[in-house]
Amino acid sequence: MKSQDVRQSFIDYFKSKDHRQVSSSSLIPHNDPTLLFNNAGMNQFKNIFAGLEKADHPRAVTAQKCVRAGGKHNDLENVGFTARHHTFFEMMGNFSFGDYFKSEAIHYAWDYLTNTLQIPKDKLYVTVFETDDEAADIWHKQEGIPKDRIYRFGEKDNFWRMGDTGPCGPCSEVFYDLGPEVGGNPKDNVMGGEGDRYMEIWNLVFMQYYEEPGKDRISLPAPSIDTGAGLERLSAVMQGELSNYHTDSFMKLIESAMRTSGKTYHKTLKEFKGAELEAQKDINVAFRVMADHARSAAFLIADGVLPSNEGRGYVLRRIMRRAIRYGRKLGDQSLLPVVVQEVINSMGGHYAELIEQQNRVLELTKDEEDRFLRTLDQGEDILSQALKKLESHQQSTLPGEVVFQLYDTFGFPVDLTQLIAEERGFKVDEVGFEQKMEQAKQKAKASWKGKGVGADEAHLMKVAQGVVDKTGETKFLGYQKLNTSSDVVALSNGKDLVDTLKAGEDGYVVTVETPFYAESGGQVGDSGTLSASGMQADILDCTKKLGVHFHHVKVETGAIKAGPVDLQVTGSLRRRTASNHSATHLLHAALREVLGEHITQAGSLVEPDRLRFDFTHKKPLSVDETQRIESLVNREISKAIDVQTEVMTPDQAKQKGALALFGEKYGDEVRVLTMGEFSMELCGGTHVSNTSAIRLFKIVSEGGVSSGVRRIEALTGDDALGFLNKHFRQSVDVRNQISSNQNWVQFLESDQNVISEWIDKSIQQNKELQKELQKAKGSQIDTDKILSDATPFSYEGTDGRLVLADIPVDDRKVLSETSDHLKDKIGQGIVVVIGQGDKSNPVIVTVSKDLSKKIKAGDLLKEIASIMGGKGGGRPDFAQGAAPDRSKLEDAFKKARELVGG
Repeated sequence: MKSQDVRQSFIDYFKSKDHRQVSSSSLIPHNDPTLLFNNAGMNQFKNIFAGLEKADHPRAVTAQKCVRAGGKHNDLENVGFTARHHTFFEMMGNFSFGDYFKSEAIHYAWDYLTNTLQIPKDKLYVTVFETDDEAADIWHKQEGIPKDRIYRFGEKDNFWRMGDTGPCGPCSEVFYDLGPEVGGNPKDNVMGGEGDRYMEIWNLVFMQYYEEPGKDRISLPAPSIDTGAGLERLSAVMQGELSNYHTDSFMKLIESAMRTSGKTYHKTLKEFKGAELEAQKDINVAFRVMADHARSAAFLIADGVLPSNEGRGYVLRRIMRRAIRYGRKLGDQSLLPVVVQEVINSMGGHYAELIEQQNRVLELTKDEEDRFLRTLDQGEDILSQALKKLESHQQSTLPGEVVFQLYDTFGFPVDLTQLIAEERGFKVDEVGFEQKMEQAKQKAKASWKGKGVGADEAHLMKVAQGVVDKTGETKFLGYQKLNTSSDVVALSNGKDLVDTLKAGEDGYVVTVETPFYAESGGQVGDSGTLSASGMQADILDCTKKLGVHFHHVKVETGAIKAGPVDLQVTGSLRRRTASNHSATHLLHAALREVLGEHITQAGSLVEPDRLRFDFTHKKPLSVDETQRIESLVNREISKAIDVQTEVMTPDQAKQKGALALFGEKYGDEVRVLTMGEFSMELCGGTHVSNTSAIRLFKIVSEGGVSSGVRRIEALTGDDALGFLNKHFRQSVDVRNQISSNQNWVQFLESDQNVISEWIDKSIQQNKELQKELQKAKGSQIDTDKILSDATPFSYEGTDGRLVLADIPVDDRKVLSETSDHLKDKIGQGIVVVIGQGDKSNPVIVTVSKDLSKKIKAGDLLKEIASIMGGKGGGRPDFAQGAAPDRSKLEDAFKKARELVGG
């Protein structure tokens, strides 16, 4: 039974039991900062289980994309070495939201496994929480499982919690016996043991309690069910395989890597012995790593994650670079893009986003592979330099800190570092490396250690759900008008519902209807006023939860109470925001036309004062590209195109060719915004009615945000005009100062840039003046006087002279030339020169060639500079640095004399 058939049979079974099929959510959690990635089937139902939202249907079935490769769930380094560790996997689940409970959930699981999939009952075992007699009785009496096949375990294995506070409950798991051929220690290969023989294939969570730290656990009024069945594990069972990697979904990927690399993967290693066995083990691991990580890379990029050096992008980069490193064990061919292509081919039928984003996924994969291979070369150079430095200091151990830097920053394989080091006679500080690794893991965990929804956030979610139950979602009137009268249906101070908000207080107001746009899709919320008889309040912002608009208010006079109020959006700010939002759509279309259709939105911010647009592109925009983009946008503005909006289903919008935003959660209906034939996007924001209202568009900034992502900032209308006028005034001022005689006609018709030419000429003149000045400064230094104060010394049998010079010059080149001149004059010895600057003082130490074998200029400089509060370094014969505290100059010179014995 193929993996895709197992997935479909699971969905079909539960649909036959009145479960609504819910599509997998994005791997990027929607409005959940507590998660790095979606890592379980229940994530998208989290607020429902927490009682913050109500379900549209009491039963659901899903096949959820999951990634566990960072934060709390991080088994990355185990992937490839075991039969069941993965970074990407599919979790199939059936859910009950206050509907059925233990009896039905247990029956569905057993019925599906033994009747639909026809798994032999004598191969299955179950576990329950140690005190859950109810579940044990259901398994035994209802499903007929012998008591000796029902195991009881404690909280560690069979009790589930959402967090420190929230729903929780006992678990019941189903295990499959893979048989004695699994191998390993017989003592571990028992039910509940550490071995791999008994594989968990199903987990039922009975959410029946609610708990808070320090309080008694209470029973939930409507217990729920959350189950999970790993597709990869069930597929292994149905295909008679001992390893998930030997199922069809992985073997297709491994076979594609085999065709390209010329290496062979062996499911069993019985025919191998000795060195050949170890070599084939390494090859097998490389194939498994490549297959697993290609799946993660394809799905994460398709869901909008980009390789970067922080957050989710950093985890993706680590996964991809680990795959590329192991791919090198299989040969020099480009492997990761090949295997990623096979992921798209084999899984794109169920997950359409892989097909839709195919070009983007493959382009980023190839780019990351090329980039990393260059980084690997850089890592080899750094390792070589580090080993040379150790040799020069007669040290034989490569510090763990260096090994970790090579691994973490450059992705340099630890085993390769060890091999190169050992070939050159060095040991590796493995303990130090492991300590650095553990610190990094703890840091990663800490940065993504969520505690669920905050108390204030949970309060507002409950307020929103209460409003939905009472009067429904807020009716948004802002597309048609900027003011309305409506009734207040909820008041909150941010922590509790209140009857009144008085003058001087701030809080949240919910009304039945509103013209205020709530922050979403990159557009900021509206601001304005809320008023009634004897009451006036400023609306500072507007946000939305569960379709309910929360007006963030500051009460100026009177008090807000339940009843009718007048709401007024600040029209000037809304109009400027609308102009910027419509210009953003035109900018997106222009970018795709000028740079190519690989351009996709990676984020945006639309405010009254500016727009910001992030997009996928590998290199900076040229001046010509920027001008072409601006021209296209302004061309569409000048056409005075009416802006059209339509409401339709997401599928209809897709068929029509509308662009959608990565990771955005769309409902059953979407709003499609069209500007002529130039732009068509899904968007719920506010826009101008005609492009001419934008008036003018000007890009003011373009730069990189992260690898493969660029950012444009732009202005429209009066803001753009003001920007251009300021540039014009400054240009006129400069032209007047340089006596440019061009009139405006000559300026337009000429390709000559008089300002640039004047600047180039001035820079050249300045360089010539600097040379003359340096020459003058050097000629003023009395080197004979300095030499007359030189002190003879003898150091380890070598005689020389020590020159200490305090020179009131801050030009390092002049000081360096002076130092060399003094060294040449004394023949053999040491020259210490300290200059004089505004904030810090240059320090230069030169040592004659023979003497530098005994006294290092860099060591001497560090001692001298540290006395004056500075630092520096350099070669054995020459070093330089800076020292801010001139009051310690004589102490520094005294130290120099002591060090050389002069």
